[in-house]
Amino acid sequence: MHAAIESIIIQGQHPRLPNLVAGLAAQGWSVRSCTTTAALTGMVEVCAPQVVVIENEEYDLRTLVSVARYTSPNAALIALISDPGVDARVAALDAGADACCLLSTDLREVCALGRALVRSRNGPSARAPRETSPWRLTHSGRVLAGPSGQRLPLTFTESAFFLRLLSSPGHRLPRERLIATAVAGPRGPHSARSVDVMVSRLRAKAERLGVGLPLLAVRQWGYIFLTDTATEAKPLEDVPVPASAGYCS
Repeated sequence: MHAAIESIIIQGQHPRLPNLVAGLAAQGWSVRSCTTTAALTGMVEVCAPQVVVIENEEYDLRTLVSVARYTSPNAALIALISDPGVDARVAALDAGADACCLLSTDLREVCALGRALVRSRNGPSARAPRETSPWRLTHSGRVLAGPSGQRLPLTFTESAFFLRLLSSPGHRLPRERLIATAVAGPRGPHSARSVDVMVSRLRAKAERLGVGLPLLAVRQWGYIFLTDTATEAKPLEDVPVPASAGYCS
């Protein structure tokens, strides 16, 4: 007998695998399910999961994975996808997934994979927990909280922007990846310019509220969020491209 796995399943309103929750429960998992990342936040606060499974093709997969990884950083994250192509798997893994499986994968294999990922986290060689950023998202991602009590209310697109940025290594990302957060809205144009316009408005709001936002623009590259310093955001042309940022380009 295997020990029960504490898990959360994220599915859309019209799941491709309607029997996923029941199937995992039949394999001995303790399963909770939700349809939104906002609901995921509440569930994680009640009981942190060992495994999070995403089966939701109604939204951008990379954004969902990034949100899930930020919300539950210590959980093993499995993405179930219908696209057999390499690009879809690479995108999910780069966003923070630990593994990707096709929707046609036998649930017994998914369960075995989940158990293996949990063992790797619980073993003696498991990675040390990541340090908590002094800047964090609260209130279901709609407020950016700082280390000195700063509070900056966010719109949906601003929240998506920070979820992607804070979930990245070193809190730095090129514009091409930030565009994937759909900062212009689900029907608007996605461009580097739309990212810059949103950041400009975000900085203006922070200044009005007296919040020193350490968000730096890097010329011809992207953005860096200095979560461990009180440095004020500088104009785009004043910040050099970091030598260590090449891996993100």
